[in-house]
Amino acid sequence: MSSKLIEKNVNIGGMTCAACVRRVEKKLGKMEGIASVSVNLATNSAAVEYDPAVTDIDAIGEEIERIGYVYKGSDKDFMEDETEAYYAKSLKLTAPVAFIVFLFTMVIMPPHEYMVITNWVMMFLTLHVMYFGGRSFYKIAWKNLKNRTSDMNTLLALGTLSAFGYSAAVTVFHDFFYKLGAAHVYYDASAVIITFILLGKLLETRAKKKAAGAIEALLNLAPKTATIIENNGEREVAASSLKIGDVIRVKPGGSIAVDGVVEHGQGSVDESMLTGESVPVSKRVGDNLYAGTILTSGTLLYHAASVGSDTVLAGIIKAVKGATASKPKVQRMADQLSAVFVPVVILIAGATLGTWMIFGPEPVLTNSLVAFVSVLIVACPCAMGLATPTAVMVATGRGASEGILVKNGETLEKACRVNRVIFDKTGTLTTGKLRVEDVHVAVGYTEEKLLEYASSLESLSEHPLAKAVVTYAKSKNIHPQLVADFHNIDGEGVRGNVDGREVLVGKLDFLSGNGVEAVPSDFAGSHVYVAVDGVYVGVFGVADTVKEDAAATVAQLKKMHITPVIISGDNEKSVKSVAEKLGIYEYFSGVSPKGKLDKLHQYRDNGDIVAMVGDGINDAAALAASDVGFAMSGGTEVAMQSGDITIIADKTDRIVKAIKLSGYTLNVIRQNLFWAFIYNIVLIPLAAGVFYPAFGIRMMPMYAGVAMAFSSVSVVSNSLRLKIKKL
Repeated sequence: MSSKLIEKNVNIGGMTCAACVRRVEKKLGKMEGIASVSVNLATNSAAVEYDPAVTDIDAIGEEIERIGYVYKGSDKDFMEDETEAYYAKSLKLTAPVAFIVFLFTMVIMPPHEYMVITNWVMMFLTLHVMYFGGRSFYKIAWKNLKNRTSDMNTLLALGTLSAFGYSAAVTVFHDFFYKLGAAHVYYDASAVIITFILLGKLLETRAKKKAAGAIEALLNLAPKTATIIENNGEREVAASSLKIGDVIRVKPGGSIAVDGVVEHGQGSVDESMLTGESVPVSKRVGDNLYAGTILTSGTLLYHAASVGSDTVLAGIIKAVKGATASKPKVQRMADQLSAVFVPVVILIAGATLGTWMIFGPEPVLTNSLVAFVSVLIVACPCAMGLATPTAVMVATGRGASEGILVKNGETLEKACRVNRVIFDKTGTLTTGKLRVEDVHVAVGYTEEKLLEYASSLESLSEHPLAKAVVTYAKSKNIHPQLVADFHNIDGEGVRGNVDGREVLVGKLDFLSGNGVEAVPSDFAGSHVYVAVDGVYVGVFGVADTVKEDAAATVAQLKKMHITPVIISGDNEKSVKSVAEKLGIYEYFSGVSPKGKLDKLHQYRDNGDIVAMVGDGINDAAALAASDVGFAMSGGTEVAMQSGDITIIADKTDRIVKAIKLSGYTLNVIRQNLFWAFIYNIVLIPLAAGVFYPAFGIRMMPMYAGVAMAFSSVSVVSNSLRLKIKKL
């Protein structure tokens, strides 16, 4: 019997394109004990799920090394500076030398009598560039050859080595090639191409770091140290060493180290990193605090309730990382295409070489080589591999900063296609907090006297309706009186004596059963009837309050041609009341959890793309079965685990923002893939010389290198637009 599967995030160096992604996934996926592999080129990592009884992380690392890449450990920080530092250092060593090579081969062009010695100098300078700038590409290309596979490194190695090999032959056998009219050397192609690719990789890496900025910001939110209170005073300790129960002091401007509960003091806390709301939240004794939030005013003592990986912040970071590791369908299609793309490019380059050798103008050998190298360089599928993961990475980070936690990339792909949203009522469209919204007082009584009698009895009850009446009385500065002979009749009401008078508070049937003739209320919510000495004196209408932003959210959904529906287990009057307030015309009351699921399936069977919004255990099945499940964070853990998107801010407007973010992300992915493919569709024929016979247009190898580098940078830069897109 197999043991429980473990999921690890493995960091991989040397991946450069979509073909690398496909290759790593294929090779690791074939290992015994590996359940699933998802490689992300944007983060240079792979999410690997494996059986620890069959294999381990070291064996996975060895396989990564064997197939030509670099194993950099597991579960490290989201992005590293090592790659950027490598490319920056390589550029310092190669760029000046490549510039000299370019000058002497393309600009200065020394006289023929000095050409031989110049070529020898250029050959050694180019070897310098190829060693210090290109050896990592050649190393992977060599391992590819031994493993009978190919990727961007293969194309780069073939192109630059072909240009260098031809030029070296011209240098060594100069007289022979001079007689053929093919004595021109292309050292600049090898040197400049490698330099441009390094520059492109450096810019790409920096852009990828910006793309991961929101996630890096999450990692840096929690403070590294905290001040704990002990018997002998205060002591500063590492936040990672905090234990549940530790008492911690935080001063104005300080960050909350771990999740906790306020024990002493009061203040305001900026929780925008969790909710997206900029207005600080007031905190007093008994209120919850969350790691990474900032105390803007006051001083608090709080005890640690959740530490380490159990904090809300840690959960958000884990979820965001998981989302960036997952792949939408569109990316899986691109990965499959890249598996055959490189071999096809090599065939096209070979056909180009042969065609130019047969039909090309003089010098045939030189022109054939230029076309061959240009095709290999310009076709590198780097942009194809970055098109989707960079967009998903930026979008999930942006979502997290807005209080929208997306579970996976596939959710981002399909949320924008939703055309019907099913809302649970309580805790979703409403606050879940009962409030007195209507008061009817019998003739001869005042509201103040009615409240005095009712709140006196209800203050001794734990029923939610009773608490609503007491809260309302406090808002009117009316305080409970002493009660004698108090009795609680479960599910019916309460009775007792106030100032020597018998008071009944409860349902209409409770009063009727005690001989009181009361006037039925037509209020849509729940009712609390009051009688004094056997005479009806008034009734309170109590309802669950609608969230402040709910009406605007419903209006926005309608504007987006999305139909809102309420399906609730609550009574007809309550559901109808909320629906009418929000302008929702389709609603169902008294529906069981199974009934919600059945109704959802009916909509889906009719061709609707259905989202479910809920917060309770009774919503979990529908959340899991919907096309997109929105779980409100104020609800149960079961609901949050069942949903595809968790609304951390507990604000309904985040549902609209999440749908918009999905649409923007899908548009960016499509744009990225379009540009990635259009580069190849347009530039491969140009590099192959298709337009040369008619227009005399062709592409030199170093320009192919510039185009390849620019394609990757443009794709990542386009993804970065999601950071500033208005939701």
